[in-house]
Amino acid sequence: MTTQDAKTPDGQLPGRRQRKALAVRQALFDAGLAAFERQPIALVSVLDITETADVAKGVFYLQFRSKDAYLLALWADVQERFLESARAAVSGKRSRAARTDAVVRALFEFERRVPAATRFWVRMLSYFQDEIGAPGQIAQLRSTYLRQLALLLSTSPGEKPGSEDIAIARLVDTLGWAAVAASVQQGEAVIDADRLLRMLRTVTTKRGS
Repeated sequence: MTTQDAKTPDGQLPGRRQRKALAVRQALFDAGLAAFERQPIALVSVLDITETADVAKGVFYLQFRSKDAYLLALWADVQERFLESARAAVSGKRSRAARTDAVVRALFEFERRVPAATRFWVRMLSYFQDEIGAPGQIAQLRSTYLRQLALLLSTSPGEKPGSEDIAIARLVDTLGWAAVAASVQQGEAVIDADRLLRMLRTVTTKRGS
């Protein structure tokens, strides 16, 4: 999403000052992704991020209370970027199989198109476990993401996802990101989209889906 496309929480286009703040926020996100390509997340400082973004350190703290808050916001932003591409991929598809196929292929396309964001997501999957955020923040972020993913996979889009939708979303998330993580860690594709979809069909058939 570009700064021009972004909207305020009430759905309005941002004014000049808000556009500038959104541009700075995006610059800090881009700088973080670049910095995390060079060093492990734990070793990247706020100064590293602001120097890469070419902004004053104080500007960072106008946007985020801490590095942990920044990491959570960046992770949420990356998740939304993936969800946006997945929404476009499932448009017009009605069956669960077709929607699942589209989401899985969107995930592999996301890995190819924005590798730095993908690698950050993979590293956060291990980093978040006991390193950052107040109790409940990570769980809330993951829960929100999974609900959005379940909506994409639901055969009744626009309605509240059911338990089966959420179960399938968890499978897609777990198996999909495990495959992506393996590719990132080994530097080459371990499982392609077609193989992952066959695995998902096998699991969901056993579940009686």
